[in-house]
Amino acid sequence: MKRGALINILSFTHPHTESLFKEGLWGFPEDKLGINKKKWDKLEVGNEVLVYGEFRGVKGVWMLCLIEDKKENREPVRYWVQNPTGYPWQVKLRPIFPIDEFSRDKLETVEPVVKDELQLLGIKMFRQKADRWSLLLFGEGETYERSYFDKILSEFRSRNERLKLDRPDHDLVKRIIYQIGKIQNRFPEVEYQIENRKIDVVWRKTPKSVPSVAFEVQFGGNIFEALSKLKHAFDLWNAIPVLITTKEQFDDAKRWVEGSFHEMKDVFRILTWKDVEEYYEVKQRIKEFERMIKLF
Repeated sequence: MKRGALINILSFTHPHTESLFKEGLWGFPEDKLGINKKKWDKLEVGNEVLVYGEFRGVKGVWMLCLIEDKKENREPVRYWVQNPTGYPWQVKLRPIFPIDEFSRDKLETVEPVVKDELQLLGIKMFRQKADRWSLLLFGEGETYERSYFDKILSEFRSRNERLKLDRPDHDLVKRIIYQIGKIQNRFPEVEYQIENRKIDVVWRKTPKSVPSVAFEVQFGGNIFEALSKLKHAFDLWNAIPVLITTKEQFDDAKRWVEGSFHEMKDVFRILTWKDVEEYYEVKQRIKEFERMIKLF
């Protein structure tokens, strides 16, 4: 698998970044130990690059790009007024997600993976208080394995993709519940361990707290088993138990709750996948409206 990379540009408002916004161009300085050159040498056309920086006062990963070209260039670059020839190890980047061009207006629509979250994902560099221009590589033989890059990218995609739910798809419903959790400023996790079993999705109030909400998605399978798992989550963590099923199984689930789980009938929530679809659409509209009026 090809290497991934993360470029820290410090700030999207720094004059140096005009080369990105005008031409997709970025350069790395020559250093005495030749570290930047060694890292740049390992980059290839087609590599995926996460771009990190500060925007709207928030430090984080704001876009995914592809490397379209790389070259050594010692001619002056007009955008880099303080040192026009000081960044010879250059790459051309093309944004591919969630925006398709370098635009500060379009950055307004992006939900970044922020600095504190990158620390939680295992990137030790972001434990430092002060950021600096840098190039971080992910892959075999590098400081971080490719799996770290994939975790960051998965997190970034999950909060910036607009998913479409038009049928009872188990994995897609889980992804949507995960996204709703992010919109709710919760800390969601998929396939959360509960003793020797796993809960489909949980939401936590803080990164280290126990789950406050537990979700099980059950389409056509054993409703009793799903409800039993949710009851265990409630007993263990006092987590709100939510079952998501089909319209056809809704009444069956309700009978189980009112019968075998009658002591928890006021605690259980039973939703259909269409309810989840509506919940997601409403949350997305609120999120987009808040961005439009620059409330968040």
